[in-house]
Amino acid sequence: MLGHKVNGLGPSQICIEKYDRLIQNGGMKQLIEQATQYLKGKIRNTPIELSPTLSKLLGQPIYLKLECLQTTGSFKLRGAIFYLSTLNPEEKNRGVAAVSAGNHGLGIAYAARKQRIPCTIFVPKNVDQSKYDQLIELGAHVQKSAFAGYDDTLEWSKGEARKLQIPIIPAYDDEKIMAANGGTIAVEVLTEVPEATHFILPMGGGGLSGGFAYHVKSKNPDAYMTVCQLAASPVFQSSLEQGKAITHMPAVDTLAGGIEGGLGEKCFEVLKTRVDGIAHLSEDEIKEALCWTLRHHRYLIEPSSAIAIAACLFGHAHPKGPTVIVVSGRNVSYSTLRDLIIHK
Repeated sequence: MLGHKVNGLGPSQICIEKYDRLIQNGGMKQLIEQATQYLKGKIRNTPIELSPTLSKLLGQPIYLKLECLQTTGSFKLRGAIFYLSTLNPEEKNRGVAAVSAGNHGLGIAYAARKQRIPCTIFVPKNVDQSKYDQLIELGAHVQKSAFAGYDDTLEWSKGEARKLQIPIIPAYDDEKIMAANGGTIAVEVLTEVPEATHFILPMGGGGLSGGFAYHVKSKNPDAYMTVCQLAASPVFQSSLEQGKAITHMPAVDTLAGGIEGGLGEKCFEVLKTRVDGIAHLSEDEIKEALCWTLRHHRYLIEPSSAIAIAACLFGHAHPKGPTVIVVSGRNVSYSTLRDLIIHK
């Protein structure tokens, strides 16, 4: 049972073990093990680097898990490869679809091409241009919706997928996706930095943070988990207050489209007893963190990824020991980057 206070809501009164049974009767642990084994040699075991600048600033060893150096530019490749590997031959021949602000679609398109599976990607109308171009290059059939938000695009895509008679691969609200996207990263982090006690991650629908938190808390219940969300789209805080996952959020104008939108119901069941702190970041703070990372570390990261670094730079997260920040992706368009640099 967690005793940490989450934004004034107080400790959860429900034991973690009760919710383990809701995740395929405790099967998340086995899925993480399976995904870890299957993905060996198929993805990059991305590096973890000490950040001298952040460590000095925050008074604790701060490490960056550089998932931005993953093959397709984000952690989403892990879940895509593992999920498609579980399909039977008939399902693979029929093809698959995905709804994505970019990175999930890139992962599915890459994995589908490797396994010769037909693939359709549905994207919001304001998808980052670099991600859209990459999807086309990977051979995916890409359809833009008339909507700016992920949630509205998802609802529209369900009808389109029915017409094509193909399934939509979940972006986050699925045990296999959580296990591969977040769980396998947590395995690598704890192997390389076993002394880490605080973990800071971006949170969108909850696939990365859900799988990560499950594994970390199973190994160290006293570890401290901080998730970072848009101040304009505080879906996890709102879900905690209502006692259920809010699966649909109004679209917001943001460069961090990968973390905009609703929260997965399965993800919420995992996360509500495993998150210890929530950081809400403004658009300006995210932009500054992106440019700060480029200046101080020479790494290009995307706004959805920069939010976790912004939490540390602007005092929304307070590391309490050796800390790992998951830098989740790098896919940002040249035009977006150019505009940010010009205005700085």
